[in-house]
Amino acid sequence: MKATTVRLDEGMIGRVDHLAGELSRSRSWVIKQAIERFLEYEEWFVHEVKDGLKEVEQGEIATDDEVANRFQKWGVDAR
Repeated sequence: MKATTVRLDEGMIGRVDHLAGELSRSRSWVIKQAIERFLEYEEWFVHEVKDGLKEVEQGEIATDDEVANRFQKWGVDAR
């Protein structure tokens, strides 16, 4: 493992410390968990956007009518 420094305002440190106390964990553990969850979500999001753009480039998108029909199944007028 490698150490790093992060500057946070007092309010955020207070929130981290409060949560750490509630969970009986260290400040470091809470921060590491937050970063891990953030990275997992952002990596997933970037991957999904890239996949979606590839689908658009390949013409693999729903037509207006297909979208409207799907919404109608839910009882929503999409137009």
